[in-house]
Amino acid sequence: MWADGPMPSADTPTAMLAGLRPPRDPGGPRPPRRPLGPRRPVLIVIAAAAVVAIVAGIVLVKALSGSPPASGSTGTASATSSASSQDARRQAAVQMDRLLAQSVTDRAAVTNAAEDVRGCGPSLSQDAQTFAHSASSRQQLLSRLASLPGRSQLPAAMLQALTSAWQASAQVDTDLSRWAQDNATRGCHHHRGRSDAYLRASAAPETRATVAKRAFAAQWNPIARQYGLTTYQRNQL
Repeated sequence: MWADGPMPSADTPTAMLAGLRPPRDPGGPRPPRRPLGPRRPVLIVIAAAAVVAIVAGIVLVKALSGSPPASGSTGTASATSSASSQDARRQAAVQMDRLLAQSVTDRAAVTNAAEDVRGCGPSLSQDAQTFAHSASSRQQLLSRLASLPGRSQLPAAMLQALTSAWQASAQVDTDLSRWAQDNATRGCHHHRGRSDAYLRASAAPETRATVAKRAFAAQWNPIARQYGLTTYQRNQL
């Protein structure tokens, strides 16, 4: 019918409506998007709580199992303990050195008194008092040695040797005091010294004291050298 007539105009109602319609997605209709809302913050909070719980569990397990301290802490504590022990040993040795100095002073007085008695000197009564004072001083030294601060830091065998030496020496001093008094009372004669009963009685404890002093000096002198203290020979104590 339109072969001889005009073509339809592009401004027809059908063409105009077609231009106003949105083009269709060739892939078909899409579902509407859901709003995000608070979902992401909730997931972050849950994850953080899980991490905290895991860390707390690890700490609790280590605490219950008694995990050893770090090696660095152990080394520092060990070094501190060793230094403290060495300081306590040095202080004990210094205190011991003071006791020995007192013992040496007593021995010097005893030696002079013994020479005076043997020679029938003019101070027999005073000699007897010197021996008695030395015996009392030995007992005081023994008491101070027993309560010496830090004595556990010193060798037990050395302490025992000194204890035995001072005990025997106190007995010797007591016997010599009676010997001097006997000579002062009965009259001193050079030939009587060898036969005096008190002088003979002092021989046995003197032997014990000599052995103990030798053992003590052998153990004390290395310690004294280490801390710059006085060393002794057996016959000085």
